[in-house]
Amino acid sequence: MTEILTSPAAQGLWACLVLAIASASVSITLTQTELFAPLRAAAQKAGHMIGHLFHCFYCISHWVVIAGVAVYRPVIISSGAPIIDWTVSAFFTIALSALFSGVIFKVFLTAMNKKATELQLKKSLAQS
Repeated sequence: MTEILTSPAAQGLWACLVLAIASASVSITLTQTELFAPLRAAAQKAGHMIGHLFHCFYCISHWVVIAGVAVYRPVIISSGAPIIDWTVSAFFTIALSALFSGVIFKVFLTAMNKKATELQLKKSLAQS
């Protein structure tokens, strides 16, 4: 059993999973939080496409994953051609990242709706 968990494919799969979760978190943080609003504004001034990149968590996750795959070089399946293996790993990780981004974004929206409802309720009670 331990041979399966320590196999290169299992290690590559683990690396892709970790990269996907990290990428989803970084992408949502960069594109949706107030902390990075100045960065998004600067990106918008730099050009339409760069501005769009910093407003789209799916788009920017591609670049975050590509950077992660370039650093960690995970291989989930081996063809003997490293570029092809890393490309497959990158797009596999991008797909996982999109899935995790959707979950994180749903939680983010729920939290934002809760906060907006609380503010609206406080405002209504203050007017009463």
